Amino acid sequence: MKKAMLIVLSLLVMGAGMVWADEMGHMGGSSKEVKSFAGTHGAVWQLRGTNPHLIGGYGDNFSYSGEKVKPVKGEAKVLLDAEQNIGIMIVKFNGSINPEKDKVYTGEIKLIYTVLPAKGPSFWEGGVADFVYIHGDTGQGPPVMPKTRTFLAAWSPVDVYVNGDLVYENLDGHMMYTERSRDPKTQAIYADSSRKTYYSPKRSNNGYIIDPDGRELHFVAHSKVKDPNNFPPHTVWIHLNFEDVKEIK
Repeated sequence: MKKAMLIVLSLLVMGAGMVWADEMGHMGGSSKEVKSFAGTHGAVWQLRGTNPHLIGGYGDNFSYSGEKVKPVKGEAKVLLDAEQNIGIMIVKFNGSINPEKDKVYTGEIKLIYTVLPAKGPSFWEGGVADFVYIHGDTGQGPPVMPKTRTFLAAWSPVDVYVNGDLVYENLDGHMMYTERSRDPKTQAIYADSSRKTYYSPKRSNNGYIIDPDGRELHFVAHSKVKDPNNFPPHTVWIHLNFEDVKEIK
């Protein structure tokens, strides 16, 4: 079934000659030498994420202390081909979001990521990357998180629906399937093993992975337009973490 879906997507992409351009160059990463780690997997990945948490809202969309992280009900589905750089990812949850200044949406929220071959930094590997380091002081992505082993990542446009209505179209989207960086009890990201201080992008070489054997799914969607009063500095931001991840063989 999953192979059939990817074949259909591949034919659509080839027929349209579509390539997603790097609209997120401002998000960091220009090195031609990709920082990666050893790992093997087939080209096709299928993941299901449950136990989601909404990370922050307008003003602070990472909440390193965990204080603005709240559980919501929902799930995420990922189907990607890391060789063809195509696939689809769907995130659905119920709750309220504050994605931009003075705007709150409540109800069933759905994010649909259409993954196409993408032009971007070398560590994107064409739009779908596997077994790469991202964030921290790697130079691969902005330092919004500690250096993280990322087993699978994708960059793509994303549309956002609330109660079936399209509210944001063609935002910049990103997904990571990583080792566990947030403490499941406090939802904080720490600077070191003492767990006394929180991670800061200003000290990107100081970051702590709470559980290297654990796994989590990260999803973000943001606008291209800047807003210096938001963190990260874009007018629109949505950020979710899924604590439980199952790989479907």
